[in-house]
Amino acid sequence: MIILLLVLTACNNRKQQDFELKPLSPDVQQFKSGTNNNRIDYFYIRGNFFYKKSTYALLGDKVSRKIDSAILPDYDFYSVYVYRDLDLPNKKDGGGINSFDGQNKNLVAYIRYKRGQMDIFYIIKNGNVVYNLISGKEMDFEFDQ
Repeated sequence: MIILLLVLTACNNRKQQDFELKPLSPDVQQFKSGTNNNRIDYFYIRGNFFYKKSTYALLGDKVSRKIDSAILPDYDFYSVYVYRDLDLPNKKDGGGINSFDGQNKNLVAYIRYKRGQMDIFYIIKNGNVVYNLISGKEMDFEFDQ
């Protein structure tokens, strides 16, 4: 009986963390701001994402595998936005960058690299930062895009 319970719990935990990152069109934006060379990548989560620390770490691993670390030093600021899998305007039709405006409620994570070094990794729920993956601390403030 105990073995069956352990197997069911393990399967349930695995299913809860079964998600993948998919590019969100336009998946890349490159631009200059003054003398800074910047880049933004956009993704959405397909599958089950739960707000718990083990899932945050898994998301961090998946983001690291999706971005090309070799090009990080080419940018002064390299940001990654990860959204929930909803009916976002950009998911299928390739809407413009402005179609992300007002989508903070659907944002799950914001990651930023400053000159090749990760300096921000926020987990966001309903437009509020709830966890800082770098410091490992819970947070509570509104995310300002």
